[in-house]
Amino acid sequence: MRPIARTLTREDWIAAARRVLLRSGIEDVKVDRLARDLKITRGSFYWHFKSRRDLLDALLRDWEVSNLNQIDYLRAAWKADKPDLAYINVIYLGGDQQYPAFDMCVRFWARKAPNVAAAVHRIDDAWIGVLTELFRTEGHTETDAFVRARINYFHQIGYYALDLNETIETRVSLIPTYYKILAGRDPSPVLRSILDEALAKQRTAARGGKVAGRKARAAQRRAVRAVRAAG
Repeated sequence: MRPIARTLTREDWIAAARRVLLRSGIEDVKVDRLARDLKITRGSFYWHFKSRRDLLDALLRDWEVSNLNQIDYLRAAWKADKPDLAYINVIYLGGDQQYPAFDMCVRFWARKAPNVAAAVHRIDDAWIGVLTELFRTEGHTETDAFVRARINYFHQIGYYALDLNETIETRVSLIPTYYKILAGRDPSPVLRSILDEALAKQRTAARGGKVAGRKARAAQRRAVRAVRAAG
């Protein structure tokens, strides 16, 4: 192991914790394990964190902030243009490939930790809240807007949980139909533009990152298996 150094940042330790979470679950997110993975002494950890609990809180906050940033993006996009369910596809199609596995692992963790469960409920409520606002602006009643928001959100969580073996091309081809059913109207012109751009980016990324994509899908499968086993 290298001597203690301050070269590793707090974010490096959080990223290492996230990798272990995806690989083998929250129980293995331990200081000794992370230090071995990072090839550094435990002392480096304590430059940035008071305890393992402090690290776990930071890891959970990383997941929360990721979701809140996505919600902020939606609000900004709607303010710049107009509220449209189409913009959520920028997040779902163009985001971190490992996020679905990260999300599933956090939800599995939440079954064992009340503070994590509370965070998951906060984020779920925030997502359903912003989607309810969308449908409300389109003239739906409060109850109708709320139910439509839930259906849309549960649909996406279902994609994460079921680990569908589906290519990006297949999903993009289905999204206009999902949009029509979930939004209750024909797809907007902006949706086609978003889908074309997302597909182009995914193809470019696939050419240069097939291994990363396989690792991301493998991490998601491990997370799904862990949730199913716990259930």
